[in-house]
Amino acid sequence: MGTAKTAGALGLLAGLVWPPVGWAATAGLVLFFVCAVCTHVLARDYSAQFALAIGFLALNTGTLALSLT
Repeated sequence: MGTAKTAGALGLLAGLVWPPVGWAATAGLVLFFVCAVCTHVLARDYSAQFALAIGFLALNTGTLALSLT
């Protein structure tokens, strides 16, 4: 899981030079955090980690929406 987040972060940095890479990285991170939120809900785990997953999902969704406009 850490590898996926690191690859997403590096993809976001690469997206500063070549935007399509950033779009793909952001879409991948949105998918990652959607799965994280779903996993927390299925496990009935509403701890601080759940709030972080929702927060990061919101940030990545906003980033994707703004970068595609």
